[in-house]
Amino acid sequence: MTSAIPPVLKLTNVSRSFGKVKAVNNVSLTIARGEVIGLTGENGAGKSTLLKILAGIERPDEGTMEINGKPANFRSPNDAFRAGVGVVHQEQSLFTNLSVAENIALQNQDRSGLSRFGIRNWGEINRNASAVLDKIGVKLSPRARVGDLSFVDRQMVEIARAVCVEPGKDATPLIILDEPTAVLEQAEVEVLEREIRKLRRFASVIFVSHRLDEVLRICDRVVVMRHGSLTSDRSTEGVTKQDLFKAMVDDAPVAVTRARAATPAQSTPAIEARGLTVNGKFRDISFAVHPGRITALVGTNGSGRGALMRTLFGAGKPDAGTLLVNGQEVSNWSIRKAVAAGLAYVPAERKVEGMIGGYSGTRNIAMVHRQTAMVGPLLHPGRMARTAQTWFDRLDVNPNDITQPLDQFSGGNQQKVVLAKWLNSPDLRVLMLDHPLRGLDVGVSQAVNAQIREACKNGTAVVLIPDTIEEALDMADEILVLRDGQISARHDLSSGSDLAIKEIVAEMI
Repeated sequence: MTSAIPPVLKLTNVSRSFGKVKAVNNVSLTIARGEVIGLTGENGAGKSTLLKILAGIERPDEGTMEINGKPANFRSPNDAFRAGVGVVHQEQSLFTNLSVAENIALQNQDRSGLSRFGIRNWGEINRNASAVLDKIGVKLSPRARVGDLSFVDRQMVEIARAVCVEPGKDATPLIILDEPTAVLEQAEVEVLEREIRKLRRFASVIFVSHRLDEVLRICDRVVVMRHGSLTSDRSTEGVTKQDLFKAMVDDAPVAVTRARAATPAQSTPAIEARGLTVNGKFRDISFAVHPGRITALVGTNGSGRGALMRTLFGAGKPDAGTLLVNGQEVSNWSIRKAVAAGLAYVPAERKVEGMIGGYSGTRNIAMVHRQTAMVGPLLHPGRMARTAQTWFDRLDVNPNDITQPLDQFSGGNQQKVVLAKWLNSPDLRVLMLDHPLRGLDVGVSQAVNAQIREACKNGTAVVLIPDTIEEALDMADEILVLRDGQISARHDLSSGSDLAIKEIVAEMI
């Protein structure tokens, strides 16, 4: 009589607390061989802590975990890796100056050929990497330098590193993909989706995403977390995004329709570009954004949107053209001058450029506009704390602890603090946002958009690089389409004319 095949993962009543906060509360979950499970929920719902438990970064306070039928009590990520758990984190962790093969070898040094008697066996390193790449069906040279690859190819290298796990005979790897599509354009998402479906041939997958349409397309089942608990565990067949919304939040989200702002008569643009050019990035860009208006820049990767926004903020020098701020032409433009002129910039990579993780929320908010918390020439701790508390309350930052290091917050709550740092400006004129909703759930996205609309209402001009065309249509008064570094189309939405997504896509490609 053949014994039943054990599940790849079995969690029973797992809990994890941080002080009085129960981040994971009595979670029980089973994943069978070859299953792709979607994990979703609002920021702060407990997803990150649950993943850290599976990856050996955190240890549960209560409950049990089994991997391939064997008890698992991980004390480190290496324990999880040896048991067959591979993780692709939201932020890429590759060494861009090394080859594909070297990056894969570093993940699995015991069997990689990386070092034998102090000598690197390059032939074995490259053969092992080729075998892993073949296993997941990716055609990349193991000798290619990672820094020369596209973002989606680097994601596939991350997946290759994760599938190096070898849990033993008759055991199935568990691959965790944490927001793998968050920074990809649509064409790249489609490629990655195909690769994820291939993984079920030899592994089980936990696919974490805030993009519910992707979860429903890719996954066999979807699990929803709220306040640390599982609120839903069901097959994706027949499930709608609205069903998932109801499981994620207390009330289904309400769509907000913003009245479009027409260009004010005789208004001076808050920021204006005339023939702005950066060689190799974009050329001959001309547009103006008036107070109280939102201009969205849409385009594919490589269209020049990001480089344009950084140039507007003084992080890059133009090779030609003119930039005007509040009607005045600027020269020797710099970040320092931009901030002094009332410009603000929320970057796409908040953990790299938008915050200091080891600093508290109080210190992060006080970093830029220090004068709001100064008494004479010195920063006043009491004023810093009061300012931070005001923004934590206003933006509903969770946990509401202004002294906690920012890297201990969820991504959505980090983004709220990064946004507060700039909204704290006493003279905010231009707010530039590069993918402000990236990696955020529905509830946090609505909160961030509400603050953007409020800033507009108060006369701030906004330049927005959105995640999706739908986001641009929802938020913008004007849409500029960039293709190959040039503006290929302009759409003024204040005229009230209908605009289809397919029209914009056609202008992008």
